[in-house]
Amino acid sequence: MMNYIWLSLIVIGILVAVGTDIGEISSNKYQNGKEMKVTIRLENDVSKIEPNKKYECTILLDAHDYQSVYGISLTSERITQKAELLTSSSEQGALHIFIDEETPALWKDISKAQRNSEYLLSKVRIDGKNQTAAVSFDPVKFVRVSQVTNDGIIKYAKTSVELALGLIGIMALWLGIMKIADQSGLVTKLASLLKPVTTQLFPDVPADHPAMGAMIMNISSNMLGLANAATPFGLKAMEELNKLNKKVGTATDAMCTFLVINTSSVQLIPATVIAIRAASGSSNPTEILGPVILATTVNTAVGIIVVKILSRLRIFKKQLEVEG
Repeated sequence: MMNYIWLSLIVIGILVAVGTDIGEISSNKYQNGKEMKVTIRLENDVSKIEPNKKYECTILLDAHDYQSVYGISLTSERITQKAELLTSSSEQGALHIFIDEETPALWKDISKAQRNSEYLLSKVRIDGKNQTAAVSFDPVKFVRVSQVTNDGIIKYAKTSVELALGLIGIMALWLGIMKIADQSGLVTKLASLLKPVTTQLFPDVPADHPAMGAMIMNISSNMLGLANAATPFGLKAMEELNKLNKKVGTATDAMCTFLVINTSSVQLIPATVIAIRAASGSSNPTEILGPVILATTVNTAVGIIVVKILSRLRIFKKQLEVEG
């Protein structure tokens, strides 16, 4: 089901992007092919601009010239931008306009379309006598589709593969440690320590019932981060709890309490999260142990309190009596 949901979201995203791009192309939002006048000031005094040279410069963009091309008003009368002029002749070349906080929003969008976050690449025709120039950009089309596909779908698909490969070694290490803990009897000892608590949490379940043993092993495995080992115990516990159920098809108090404890994710060693942090390049992937233990304690305590309060409400007891 989740696959269909994700596929639907991807298709909807692409369709919305295509529709937006068609609207921008029809309205010529980026004014493809149009030239705009700017003033060029070279950093060093140069008597004559020579071909095949690189010059550090500053460009001055007048608000009136910008509005005449794009139909958008600027917040300032004139904007100053650092740039780099690369000449192919004395009258034309390429201009790298460096992106900063003063760069107009539309130019920033064009730089994203050019897939360059540092500078905006433009063609330039130079009038060396009065230090003016006419700049133009390559045609910008299907910006949103590119963002959805390249910057969204493809980028994060690549990230997921890299992350999954990075998890292999870390997960193998932690699962190995947890397996040693299981075979050494640590899980069993932890289960014996939890037994007095579980008998209080599940008063309707006999202490020697198989459901109690399965629940204890499930909770113990989850606390040690043995998610794969905890799942069979959880299924077995629900199966055994259903045998004590007087009304099959209606969850008992014990079932609800056990489900809440599982949902609250009781963990002392969050092996999976530690592995993901390590694979993502964290300098200290285990520093989350304290906050995780605190969070899982609070989650579990609140969950148990709420489920116990709800189980005492007359509306639920009355409903069970009617169904019974």
